[in-house]
Amino acid sequence: MKLLKEYGFYLLLLAIVSEIALPFILAKYYPNYSQINDLISTFGETDSPTKWAFKIWEIINGTLFVLSGPAIFQRFKETNSQLAFVLSLMVILFGIGDCIITGIFDRAANSSEVDFTSLLHNYASGAGFVALLVGTLLLFLLYQKEKNSVMIILLPLIFVAALIFMFLFAMPKIPIISQFQVSHRGLWQRLNLWFLYLPYFIAALQSLFTKSA
Repeated sequence: MKLLKEYGFYLLLLAIVSEIALPFILAKYYPNYSQINDLISTFGETDSPTKWAFKIWEIINGTLFVLSGPAIFQRFKETNSQLAFVLSLMVILFGIGDCIITGIFDRAANSSEVDFTSLLHNYASGAGFVALLVGTLLLFLLYQKEKNSVMIILLPLIFVAALIFMFLFAMPKIPIISQFQVSHRGLWQRLNLWFLYLPYFIAALQSLFTKSA
């Protein structure tokens, strides 16, 4: 546990960079893949040529997110131990939900293949997105307590951007508004994830720079 508290933020940075790089690297091995239109989980569909690479990659990334939890708690526990615990839990939930579970359970390639495991894949991924979004609010509250003026201004802007792109990405799955066709779901998914990752990327860098100063 001491090692995780010491090096957890390095693992978090590695996980974030790896998650961002994943679709660009695997796309080279997936014919006609579109970064704008296709979802990242397309790489792990039942008939995908990159299925096993995606599964292993996501399980590793998810494990890195989970292992970063103790360092996150250690960093913020003196500010507010309860908020720090929930924040670390949100990152762990993302690692389990959007990475490990989506790596283990395949996404259905079409509607005829939808079953319990593909639904679990979808719901776990959605829960992971929400966990990081909630974590952004927790980071804001923690930095507010620390009177970090830069993060107090930056985090609400990042939160709103992530919320907008999450809404655009989720629109086809929301019953009331699903009739409104939204194109480029792959783009909205990526922008959503990038803005969800950004607060944790900044927090990790700040913590490491402060520690080394």
